Amino acid sequence: MLKQNIIKPSISPWSAPVWVVPKKMDASGKKKWRIVIDYRRLNDVTINEVYPIPLISNILDQLGHSKYFSTLHLVSGFHQIPLNPNDAEKTGFTVINTNGISGHFQFNRMPFGLKGAPSTFQRLMNTVLSGLQGLHCFVYLDDCIIYSHDLQSHMEKLRLVFDRFRDFNLKLQPDKCEFLRREVTYLGHVITDKGVSPNPDKVKSVSNYPIPKNPKEIKSFLGLVGYYRRFIDNFSKITKPLTSLLKRDVNFNWTQEQTQAFNLLKEKLTSAPLLQYPDFSQPFIVTTDASNYAVGAVLSQGPIGKDKPIAYASRTLNKQEGNYSTTEKELLAILFAVKTFRPYIYGNKFKIVTDHKPLVWLFNVKDPGSRLIRWRLKLEEYDYEIVYKQGKQNSNADALSRIPIHALNSNVVLNKLKYESYFKK
Repeated sequence: MLKQNIIKPSISPWSAPVWVVPKKMDASGKKKWRIVIDYRRLNDVTINEVYPIPLISNILDQLGHSKYFSTLHLVSGFHQIPLNPNDAEKTGFTVINTNGISGHFQFNRMPFGLKGAPSTFQRLMNTVLSGLQGLHCFVYLDDCIIYSHDLQSHMEKLRLVFDRFRDFNLKLQPDKCEFLRREVTYLGHVITDKGVSPNPDKVKSVSNYPIPKNPKEIKSFLGLVGYYRRFIDNFSKITKPLTSLLKRDVNFNWTQEQTQAFNLLKEKLTSAPLLQYPDFSQPFIVTTDASNYAVGAVLSQGPIGKDKPIAYASRTLNKQEGNYSTTEKELLAILFAVKTFRPYIYGNKFKIVTDHKPLVWLFNVKDPGSRLIRWRLKLEEYDYEIVYKQGKQNSNADALSRIPIHALNSNVVLNKLKYESYFKK
C-alpha cells in the first residue's frame, strides 16, 4: 500500500488498532494479506453519511428477460477515492514488525472500516453511472452488472460503462470480471434468463457448516442462511429451535430438536426453488391468508393454480391485531400485501386471491363495520379483482401466515444523480 500511495508515514495523534489477516491465495498461489483496522472509536465521533445503498432484491427483479450478462468488479474500490487531506490524519494506525515493516501511517485514500465509506462509495458509483442505471446496468457498491437481450446491444452497453469508468479514472479487477455470459454470479445469486437462485458456492459453505457450539456460532450460521431466506419456505418455523437458544435467560442446551432444524435448513437451501422474474407487461396475482398470529402473502404470475412465485412476505400480528375478528384479519392481510408489493401492482390491474369467502361479499356491500370500511377505502387507489380460493388450494400464503417471515422490501427507486464535487477527479 505504500508503493501504491494508498498510505503514507504519519505523525498523526490518532492511532486505531490493527490486525493483519490472511486472504485467499491469488491465481499464482501467492499468499495475500489484508490489513483490518478497528475504527470504532473514530466512527463514534463521526457524523453519519446518509445515502441509500440499493436493495439487492430491487436489482434482481429488473434483470428479467435479459439473455446476456456481464459483471464488473472494481479493484480495491474504496482505495480509489482520495481522502480530504484535512481529515486523513484521523485514519492513523500503527504496525509493528508486520512483514518487516514497522511505523505509524495514515491513509491517502478511503480505507475500509469507516462507517461512511459504503455510502460515500455508492454515491460515487451512482454519479459515475448516472443515466445508465436501470437502462443498461446496475451497481451495488463495487459490483456492476450489465444486461441485455442481444449481443449487439450488450457490446454497446459495455462501451458506455467502460467510457464512464475511464472518464472517472476507475480501475477494474480483470480476474473478477465476466463478459457476455448466459449465466453469472452476482451478489451471491446465480442470474440466468430463467430466474434467480442461490450461489452454489455459498450453499456449499452452509452444507459444510459444523454444528454450532455456542450462541455466537448460531448467529453466524443464521446470518449465512438468512441471506437466502426469500428462497426458504417456512424459514421462521424451521429456525425457531435455534433462535430459542439465543435468549438471554436460556441455557445453551443443544438437543435433537436443534439438530433437526439445523439439518433441515441445510436441506432447504440446497433444494431452493428458482424465483421467477416479475414481468411488468403481465398481470400480477397477490395471494393472501391470515392466522391467529400472522398474515402472509405471495406475489406471483401465471394462471391461478399454476402461478409461479416471485416473492414471499409475512409478518406477525401485534396484541391488538390478534383480537381482531377473522374477517378483519383477512382484510388486514390484504392491506399488508398491497403495501408490501406496491411497486409491482400500483397502476396495474391485479387479482387478490383469498381463502376467506366473506371478503368477496365485503367488497360488494356499502356499509360494513367502521374499521372494515376504513380499511377498504385504503384499497380504492388500486385496480384489483377479488378471487375466492379454498384454503386447501391456497397453501403458499396459508403456510406463510402460519409461519411468519420478514417481508421482502421491493421498492424500486431509480434516481438520476447530478455530478457532485465531493471527491477529487
